[in-house]
Amino acid sequence: MVEVTAEQFAEFFEELWGHRPFAWQQALADRVTKLPEISGTDEGSWPEAIALPTASGKTACIDIATFALAMQARHLHEGQLITAPRRIFFVVDRRVIVDATYDRAQLLAQRLEQAQSGILKHVADGLRQIACGDTIGYEQERPLAAYVLRGGMYRSDAWMRNPLQPLIIASTVDQIGSHLLFRAYGRSSRKWPIYAGLIAHDSLIILDEAHCARPFLQTLQSVRKYQSWGETPLGHAFHPVVMSATPPPGMNPFKDVSEEHQNPDHPLGRRQLAHKPAVLRPVKASRGRQTAVLAKALVDAALELINEQRRAIVVFVNRVATAREAYSLAAGKNDVDVILLTGRMRSVDKDAVVQRLRPLQASQSEMRSLQRPLIAVATQTLEVGADLDFDGLVTECASLDALQQRFGRLNRMGRQIEAQAVILMPIVGNPKAATRKPQDDPIYGKALNATWTWLNKQKDESGNVDFGITYLNVPKGHAITELNAPSDEATVMLPAHIDCWSQTAPVPSPSPDVSLFLHGPREGVADVQVCYRADLDLGSKDEEVAPELKDIALEQLSLCPPGSNEMLPVPLPVFRRWMGGDTTSDDSADLEGVAVVESDYGEGSPVIRWRGSATNRDDVTSDPARIRPGDIIVIPANHSYADHPLGDLPRNGEEDSTIRDIGDQAYRLSRAKPILRLHPALVKAWPDSLPVKVKVMTMLKDLVTRYADDPDDVASTLYDLLKQLVHPSESLPDAWSWLPQIANELCQEYAKTRFRRSCHVIAGKSLILIGRFPIPELIQGADGISDEDDISTSGISHRNGHPVRLQEHLCGVEKIARRYATGCGLTGEVIESIARAGLLHDLGKADPRFQALLRGGIHWFGGELLAKAAELPKTREAYNRARSSTGYPKGGRHELLSVRLAESAPGLLEGDPDLILHLLASHHGYCRPFAPVVIDEAEADTEYTLLDHKVCWHGPTRLERLDSGVSDRYWQLVRRYGWWGLAWLEGLLRLADWRRSEIEENNDGG
Repeated sequence: MVEVTAEQFAEFFEELWGHRPFAWQQALADRVTKLPEISGTDEGSWPEAIALPTASGKTACIDIATFALAMQARHLHEGQLITAPRRIFFVVDRRVIVDATYDRAQLLAQRLEQAQSGILKHVADGLRQIACGDTIGYEQERPLAAYVLRGGMYRSDAWMRNPLQPLIIASTVDQIGSHLLFRAYGRSSRKWPIYAGLIAHDSLIILDEAHCARPFLQTLQSVRKYQSWGETPLGHAFHPVVMSATPPPGMNPFKDVSEEHQNPDHPLGRRQLAHKPAVLRPVKASRGRQTAVLAKALVDAALELINEQRRAIVVFVNRVATAREAYSLAAGKNDVDVILLTGRMRSVDKDAVVQRLRPLQASQSEMRSLQRPLIAVATQTLEVGADLDFDGLVTECASLDALQQRFGRLNRMGRQIEAQAVILMPIVGNPKAATRKPQDDPIYGKALNATWTWLNKQKDESGNVDFGITYLNVPKGHAITELNAPSDEATVMLPAHIDCWSQTAPVPSPSPDVSLFLHGPREGVADVQVCYRADLDLGSKDEEVAPELKDIALEQLSLCPPGSNEMLPVPLPVFRRWMGGDTTSDDSADLEGVAVVESDYGEGSPVIRWRGSATNRDDVTSDPARIRPGDIIVIPANHSYADHPLGDLPRNGEEDSTIRDIGDQAYRLSRAKPILRLHPALVKAWPDSLPVKVKVMTMLKDLVTRYADDPDDVASTLYDLLKQLVHPSESLPDAWSWLPQIANELCQEYAKTRFRRSCHVIAGKSLILIGRFPIPELIQGADGISDEDDISTSGISHRNGHPVRLQEHLCGVEKIARRYATGCGLTGEVIESIARAGLLHDLGKADPRFQALLRGGIHWFGGELLAKAAELPKTREAYNRARSSTGYPKGGRHELLSVRLAESAPGLLEGDPDLILHLLASHHGYCRPFAPVVIDEAEADTEYTLLDHKVCWHGPTRLERLDSGVSDRYWQLVRRYGWWGLAWLEGLLRLADWRRSEIEENNDGG
C-alpha cells in the first residue's frame, strides 16, 4: 500500500480545492493527525472547541477529519485499532440546512471516488480499505459518503447501511440528539438502539455556531463520561466539538494564532478586515399591526439598498409570519427577483429554491452577474452555515450573537464593494414605551432589547455600527452573556435517565423527555413531519371519517409510503392549533427548541398518524391531543386543507390552488424505484403542455373498470400512454422533469417483466404503477434498508421472484457480521459472538408453520427450508388469511424461537453465550429488556441441523415470562458493555442482516 502521511495534508487540500489550506487549517490537521500515544499533550485529539469567526473556512474540518481517518488505513495492515472517527456529524439548530457543508461533503466524496492518481487516490484507497475492513477486496467500496439526516421517516437510514463506511452527515440538534439518547424523533422504536450505538462510537460531532449549543454540548460530554462506565467498555472514538467565535466558558479552545487574518492581501484577511456598516432604524407600529408594518419597513429598506454595486440583498426576520408578509410585499415589485426561504419547506421544494441562490455562493462571488436585482427573504434558517455572499443586508434586530451570524452573509468574501446594512427594531405603541421596562422577547429573551440599547451606544459619527469582524468591539465576560440569546444549562443526566432510555422494547412509562437534554429546561418543542397527498379522501372536516375511507387511505399509503424528501417540519403546537381550526399567522421562530405558545384547541381536520406497517384505522384522527413529537402526519392536499397551509409550499397553478403532491417524486428519490399514481386529482395537476394528460383523464375510469376482466389489455394501453409521457411534445417546467423520467423507467421495466405484478387498483378509482427494479444511479442515496419483521422479512419481493434458502442466508449474515465486527476493531471473543449470532439468528424460521406461511399458506411437508419467500400476499388481510391457515400465532416472533433452538445445542454457542443469546433475541429490536407476549396454544415441533448440531424445541417459547432470563441477560450485558456499547454490538449484527438481505434482493436470492 501507499501510506498517507501527515505531511501530505496541504497537498491533499490543494488538490481538492485548488489552493493551499489556511494556517489554522494546517495547524488543526497537524494536531489531529498526531499519534494519540504522545502523552501529556493535546496531540492526536480533537479540541473541545474551535474558536473562529464566521467566514473562516470552518467547513474544512470535514476535510481534516477525512484525511486523518485515511491516514489510519495502515492500522489495518498492522492489526491495530482505528482511533480516528469514521462518522463525522455536522450539526446546527436549524430545521433546514442550507450551507456549504453538505455540498462540500458531496463534492469531496465525488472527487475521492473519481480520483485516478496522486494524493487523492491514495486517500480514497485508504478510506476504501476502512470501509471494507480489509486490505484486499476493497476496490468496489465507496471511499466516502455524504448524507443529510432528516426527520420523520422510518426508512431514512441509508447513512447506516455499512457501519465501517466513512461518512459525513449534516443534521440538526433535535435529530442527532434524539437519536443518540435512544428516542429518535419520528423513527420506529425498534431502530432506536442502532442509531444510538452508531452515533456514540467512531464519531466526531461538530456543533456549528448553534445558539442553543450549550445544553446539547453538556449532554454530549455526559454521554462521553458514561461510556466508560461499563465493566468492559469498548473504548471507541466519540468527540464532541463546538465551533463558535465565542465558545462556552471553561474550555481551552483551538484558535488561529497566525497573522493571516490581519493581512489585507490574504483571503482570510480580506474577509475579516471588510467593513460592514449598519444603520439603526426604529419602526413604530401599533399593536395588531406590528407584523405588517415591520414587513413593509424591511422591504422598503431592501429596495433602498439596491444600486449598481448592491444587486443581491438578504432580508432576515425573526418570525415565519413576518417572512411571509415581507415576501408577499416584495414579490409584487417590478424588476426584482424575490426568494422566500424558511424552515417550513419540503426538501424537494427547498432544493429548487436553493438552486436559484447558486449564483450567490461565496466561491462564485467574484464572477457572478445578476441580470436583475435579487431579494432573499429568510428566517433564522440562513443564519448559520450558509455559504452565501450578499451585497446588502436588512435585518430585524435580534440578539448580538444572532446578528453576528447574519452579518456573516454580508460581503462574506471581503470583496471591494460598499456593503451596507440596515437593522430595524419594532417599537410598539407610544414612542415613550421605549423608555419603559420592555418585555422579554419570546425568542431572544432580554437579549433583544439589551442588544438594541448596546448598539445605539456603539454608533460612530455617521450613525453606523460597523459589524466587520475586526471592527465590532464585542464585550467580554458577563456583559456579552446579557447580549447573546438565552442558553440554558442542560438537565443533569443521571444513570437512571439512561436506564429508562435504553429500554426501547417495551418503552417504559413515564420516560424522561429528551428535549430537556437537547435545549435545556425551557418550553421548547419538537417538530412533527407533515406530508400532503392529493389522492387522499378523508371526507368532510366536520364528520367522522367512514371506515371504508380509512381503509382506502391506508392502502394507498402502504403502496406509496411518505418519503423523507416530501416532509414539512412544523412545530407541534403550531400543528395542533392548525388542526383544531386556528388559522392565525404562524408567529413562531425558525429555530429548533424555541418555545411556541400552546393554546386551547378543539377537534377539527382529520389526519393520519403514519406509523409504517403498524398504522391502523385508529391512527386516522381529528384529535390534536393525539399528535406527539416526531409524528409523521399525512393530510389531504385538497382545497379545504390548502386554504391555510402549514408551510411555504408550491401550488398546482392559478386555476388549481391545491398544494402540489410530490409523493411520486419523493418515492423515486428515497427508494430508488419508480412509481406513478394515476388518480384523477394527480393527473389533473399535470402540465397542460402534455397532450396525453387529456387521454389519461378520459380513459382512467374505464381502465380501472376493465382491469379485473382483462389486465393484459389494460397493461398494453397503459404502456402506450407511458411511452407518450416519455417524450412530451413541449418542454416541461423544471418542477415536472421527474414525470418523463418515471414513465421511461416504468416502460423499460415493463418491456422485460410482467406488468400486472406492478399494477394496483385502488377503490375502483385509481391505479398505482410500482417499479420493481432499482434505479442504479439512485441506489446509494436511497433509503434502501429496512428492519424486517415476520411479515416483511419473508416478503421482500425479489426482482425475479426467487426465494432465499435459509442455509445460504445464515451463512451470508455470519460472514458480513464477522467482517463488520473485525473492521470495527473488536476483541476476539466479541467478534466470534457476533459472527455466531449471525449464523443462528434466523433458526426460528425452521418452524413448520412459518415455512408454510412462506409458501402462501400451503402446508409444508418437509424439504428445503426458506429464509424468504419469493413474494408474500400484498395486503394485510391476505397475509392474515395465510397465517391463520398455517396456525402460525398472531404476532409470532421467529427470533424468540431462535433463542430456544440455540439453547438446545450449547455446542453452537461459541464465544460469549449470553451475548449470543441476547443478540438473537434482539435482532429485530425486541427484548430490550422484555420479550413480547405471543399467544401460541399449539404444541408445534421444530427441528433443524446446523454444523452437525441438531437443534429442537417443542411448543411455545414462553420467553415472555419474567423468569425466562431474557431481561436478566439484558441488564447483565448493559453493565458489562455499557448502555451504548451493547446497542452498538446489536447494531452490527442487525446491519449485517439488512446488508445480506439487500444483496439477496439485488442478486435474485443468490
